Amino acid sequence: MAAHILLVEDDQFKQEPIESAIREVHADPVVHLARSVQQAVKLLRSRPYDCIVLDIALPSHESRAGGAQPISQPSGGIEVLLELAYDARNDPVIIVTQYPEIEYNSRFHSLAKARQALRAAIPVNIVDVVQFNAQDDAWRGQLRKALACGR
Repeated sequence: MAAHILLVEDDQFKQEPIESAIREVHADPVVHLARSVQQAVKLLRSRPYDCIVLDIALPSHESRAGGAQPISQPSGGIEVLLELAYDARNDPVIIVTQYPEIEYNSRFHSLAKARQALRAAIPVNIVDVVQFNAQDDAWRGQLRKALACGR
């Protein structure tokens, strides 16, 4: 049975290598893509996921035809985590971010401590927090390991 993965990522530059890493771990996964908080919440309402790969900096909604591009909010992914908690969901979540820290409740948490801090504040199943770096492939191995744990 194919794994259903929700990839919440608004940057196509990051989306492609993340999706490639997902396909290295899961044979023929069904990848559902959300590019905004609004899209992610809509997809979460449709089904449970075998894994959610979540960017933290996300726009609240997608751009409308002819409209200005929405700006990624540093805490957009936090809104997705809060939605999961509100619905008492236990889908495994892997946070993938380019930033060295995650801000929550006006405090900055290093990525090494972000998982523990977020799990203490928001009751969701955060498996790992991965720092994406286009110049260093270390993130890829960390993501593959986290994806394997969610199986």
